[in-house]
Amino acid sequence: MSETRARAGVVAGVIGTGDMARTHTAAWQRLGVDVVVFSRSAERGQAFAAEHGVTAITDQAELLARVGVVDICTPTDTHAELAQQAAAAGRHVICEKPLARTYTEGRAMIDACASAGVGLFAAQVLRYFPAYVAARDAMRSGRIGEPKQLRFWRTVESPAAATWFRDLARSGGVLVDLAIHDLDFARWLAGDVTQVLGQTTPGNDGPPVHSSATLTHAGGVTSEVTAIWDVPGTALRSTFEISGDEGVLRFDSAPAPVLRDGSGTVLLEDDFSVDPYAEQLGEFLDAIAGRTQSRVSAEDGLVALTIALAGEESARTGVPVDPATLAS
Repeated sequence: MSETRARAGVVAGVIGTGDMARTHTAAWQRLGVDVVVFSRSAERGQAFAAEHGVTAITDQAELLARVGVVDICTPTDTHAELAQQAAAAGRHVICEKPLARTYTEGRAMIDACASAGVGLFAAQVLRYFPAYVAARDAMRSGRIGEPKQLRFWRTVESPAAATWFRDLARSGGVLVDLAIHDLDFARWLAGDVTQVLGQTTPGNDGPPVHSSATLTHAGGVTSEVTAIWDVPGTALRSTFEISGDEGVLRFDSAPAPVLRDGSGTVLLEDDFSVDPYAEQLGEFLDAIAGRTQSRVSAEDGLVALTIALAGEESARTGVPVDPATLAS
């Protein structure tokens, strides 16, 4: 898929004016897609529009009337209502991760879009990052033999206390908001998850800042996922190690994203020529047009959420949780 290929006549309605709205808007523009941004705050909307060269509106009904695709980039606890409103208007929906705050909300989103005959796409963007795609391809080609154990680590500075991220009732906390990237990728690599054992270490000033989840996959592979909201100024960094009975794959995003095998041979060094967000949104558009099938579905987004919620539940109770028990 060419990132610069124009989608003539497509108009995307981005809801929200935060960091992910900025990222998605830039990706839409790389695809040649016109963007209308919706914010209830006229001041924030106009500032965003001036920064990105797009149109800003404050009326949601006008947004739904003007666009073909709604791109939800708002706090997690608002996703379900916005998606159902878009579906009721006959608009396709793209939703930033996590798909929803609860399983019930996520299922309602999927059902509403299915009933309306519109697409719902979960933006689990890690499946589009070149090193992660290359690692999956290498594993599936047998480069490391039979997979046995996966380890993922992700850290970034803790959200400011005044932001919605730090309100666990809204964001779900570290596993639901941050680790969900790696939880989804682990399932993409190793298959369905039958058990999650979670653990959290509370921060000194509020919500947990360190969470981990050990996943047991149906095929016997185990995945260890660690996510940390760290001290202010901590740059985003992610690593993984995929071990098999004949080799290993290792990735570190710092100082530059590089994928290596166990001998140290570089399999991929990301030169940032591929915008994973544009790849993702372009594939979603192609799926809407019937040209391809998206590699990530709304159901995938819901399963990733359920795995994260199982990790949070396990951390609270101290016992392993089967994600299937939360899917009701």
